[in-house]
Parts: sequence; C-alpha cells; structure tokens
Amino acid sequence: MKPFKGILYNTEKTDGIADLVCPPYDVIEDTDPYYARNPFNAIRLELPRDLPGTDRYHNAKNTMDEWLSKGVLAPDPHESIYVYEQEFAIESATFLRKGFIALHKLDRERILTHEQTRKKAKADREQLIGTLRTYTSFIFGLYDDRDKTIRRALEAAPAELLFDFTDEQSIKTRFYRITDDDCIGSVGSILDGKCIYIADGHHRLDVSYRLNLPYAPFYLTDMYDRGIVILPYHRLVRFAQRRPLNELIGALEPFMTIEKRGFDGDDSLKGVLASVATSSGLAFAFFSGDDPRHLYMAVEKSPLPLYAASGLHDTLKKLKVNAIHSGVIRDVMKIKDDEISFTEDHQWSVESVRNGSQDMAFFLPPTTVDEVRNIAENSLDMPPKSTFFYPKILTGLVFYKYA
Repeated sequence: MKPFKGILYNTEKTDGIADLVCPPYDVIEDTDPYYARNPFNAIRLELPRDLPGTDRYHNAKNTMDEWLSKGVLAPDPHESIYVYEQEFAIESATFLRKGFIALHKLDRERILTHEQTRKKAKADREQLIGTLRTYTSFIFGLYDDRDKTIRRALEAAPAELLFDFTDEQSIKTRFYRITDDDCIGSVGSILDGKCIYIADGHHRLDVSYRLNLPYAPFYLTDMYDRGIVILPYHRLVRFAQRRPLNELIGALEPFMTIEKRGFDGDDSLKGVLASVATSSGLAFAFFSGDDPRHLYMAVEKSPLPLYAASGLHDTLKKLKVNAIHSGVIRDVMKIKDDEISFTEDHQWSVESVRNGSQDMAFFLPPTTVDEVRNIAENSLDMPPKSTFFYPKILTGLVFYKYA
C-alpha cells in the first residue's frame, strides 16, 4: 500500500462538493439529473456522452484537461491517503462505515474476487480509464481487521477535513486527508500481510491488470465492522411468453413449502423480507402480476436438483443466492437469463409488477460477508448481482491520475 497525490475539486472555483459528486457508473439509470445539477459534476467524467466528431471517452479527456487547466480540478500537493466516512440509516438503525482510499499493489494471490466480469462493462471502463489515464471511481476492497489495529492507527493520526456534507440519499459524508508518514507506514505494514476481498469494482480491477499497472486505487475497509451492510439484489422477470402463476407454483411445490400472505401495504412486504432474511433455511418470496393482492413465501422442504450436481463446489451449493438464482429460478422454474433483471429496490420491484413492466418479482435474502469471503477464498464466482454493498462509494471526492 502507498499514498498518492489525488486530483481534487477546488471548491473555491466551483459550488459545494455535494453538487459535484455522483454515484458510480453501474448504479446510475438516468444521467440527466447529474448533468443538470452542475456544469462541473463528475458525471461528465464517469459517464461521458458522445459529441459530434468526438466519442464519449475523448470528450471526457477534453473535459478533464479543461477543468485542470482552469483550476476546477487540482493535484493535491501532498502524498496522502484519504479517510472516507459514511453515516447512514436503514429503517430505524444508524450505521457508520469508515474506510480509506490508497494505492494497493496488484497481486492476484492476495486480491480475491467473487464475481465474473461482463465483457461490455469491462470494455467501457478500459476505454475510459485508458483514455483519461485516470480512475474516476475506485475498487472497493475488504480486509479482516477484527482486532481494529488499522482503525486505531487511522483514528490516532492527524487528519485534515476536506469535505463534510449530506448527499441526495441523506447519507452524511466526511472526507479527510492524512499525510502523516508514521500512520501511512503503520497501516501499510499491517495491510500488506492481509488478503483483500473485492466487494465492488471487479471490472476496474480487471482493467488494472489488463493495463499492466503495478498499483491501483482502492477504497478499503474492515469486512467485520458494523458499518458493513449488504443489501439483497432482487430479481425481476419479464417473460418472453406468458407463464401462468399456478404453473410456476406447481414447479416449486415438490421442493418448497409455499405460504400465501395478504399484501396490504409496505408493512406486509417488510415483514416478508424480514422472514426471508432471518430464515435459517433456504427461503425467498415472490410477487406476481397474476395475483397482486398476495405475496408468496417459499421455504425449502426437499433438496433441490442443484445439490445433486456432481461438479458443483459445496460452497456454491450452500450459497443461498446461488441456490435461489440457479437452482430454483433457472433450473426448477425454467426462467431464462434474458428474462431476468436485477434491482436492490424492493418497492420499485412491486411497482414494476403492478404497472405491468415486469411479470414477477423475486425477493432474496442478503448475502453475508462470510459467504463473500468463502467464495473468494475458493476461487469461485457468485451469480450476477449477488451483493449490493450499501452505500456505494461516491465518484468525485478524489480522482487518481496514474500517468
């Protein structure tokens, strides 16, 4: 691990940082609000647009060059690591996730992944990072710090507060610069003996290897800290040809006990989600446009065909999201990959079924951090969209220019 001179917004020449940051590229469905928010919003670098005669990647490069020349962006004069705190609420509970941004040596033996990369997204990020020679957003990595030695070293170091604001999701952000050599050296020596488990940013990691870079920028945090929250990714289904609800339930019944529950508002949905999340056995829920007055909860009663697969690793058989996605939705219910989409928003899932844009919604339990670790340590891959680490790491707090 080592510090770097980040590229930072000069807020004396722009509006406040809250108007300049945006989410990372893979969770933005509509870029228009960020383009409209501020002419210097980081969306112009993270998700640039094509212009007549200029493709999006060179448009982003021209934008960054202009912002640097005008002093909108400026290199940090100090070799630094950057501490990033996010304070947020889920239901009635408040959480604080504290991590730091630094360069980390690329090492396939110590940096462990849990997700396959997708060709289109990887090509897009490679083109953007390679053209800008800059990372606009970072790789999100986890390490085991149950004894809190790294956290204590960070909290003991002198730190300069750079940004303090609340974003559009009511998440409080505090962003600090640490330049203290003793702290950086101490954290680096501890971290260099640990494995890094990738939470988010698999495409950026893969691009880093393809670019043959010795180091890449990571946001790093303790995987066992209370501030680590993994939300479930739910499945939405739009059938290519209509499938009656009773046919789908019939396919499930040999393997699952199915309970029909009245659906009279958000409280009933939250109750089902809580039951799914806390079930000791395999459980999920579903909602169909064929019966908008009810939710259905399914709990395993007989082993799935997935468990008998001879070549499947035991870790994947035990992984709930894999058993539901691959073993139930695809194998038992015969729903095809191109009929499935993903969202972490359970309310939007219901609305999508009710308005007819989707036929069914499947509500899955959250993946645990230990499941992520077990998959990574066994060099396996989860199904697509198995983890949603919340909240995402904002784009625009700092950039890393590698050349």
